[in-house]
Amino acid sequence: MPEEVKAQEAEEVLEEEKSSSPMRKIMLFATLGLVAFMGFFYVKQSGLLQKFLGAREAKPKPPLVYTFDQQFLVNLADKDVLRYVKVVLGVSTRDQKVIDEIKKRMVEVRDAIILVISSRNSEELLKPEGKEKLKRDIAETLNGLLSSGEVEEIYFVDFVMQ
Repeated sequence: MPEEVKAQEAEEVLEEEKSSSPMRKIMLFATLGLVAFMGFFYVKQSGLLQKFLGAREAKPKPPLVYTFDQQFLVNLADKDVLRYVKVVLGVSTRDQKVIDEIKKRMVEVRDAIILVISSRNSEELLKPEGKEKLKRDIAETLNGLLSSGEVEEIYFVDFVMQ
């Protein structure tokens, strides 16, 4: 009989271990999940995640816009009639150094812009495509002139043709 009791006790222990084994696994996974969540939450709150992913998720800073103080009053290249255009321009860039260089080299910048505008005729500038091409050409001319960075966009603040 004592052997039967030992065998019965051994079976009970095995059954108890088998029934507690899934529970142990559940508790283990729950604990590991909780530790992982707490670790991720800590890393995110401390800013380490942002530093690690910084380059990929960094928002670009908004462009700086500079508007020329003086208007451009330029004769157009029409052959039959004397026509002119009055333009007030703005330029956008992401670097303050570009704006500082434009201000410092204002005479050269204005001269380059006047040469680009004066090479157009009124027929070209009546069409939206002509105005867009003028913007691109002014930007290319300025970017060829500037050494501290690039102009991204040209804006017409005022555009009157007569």
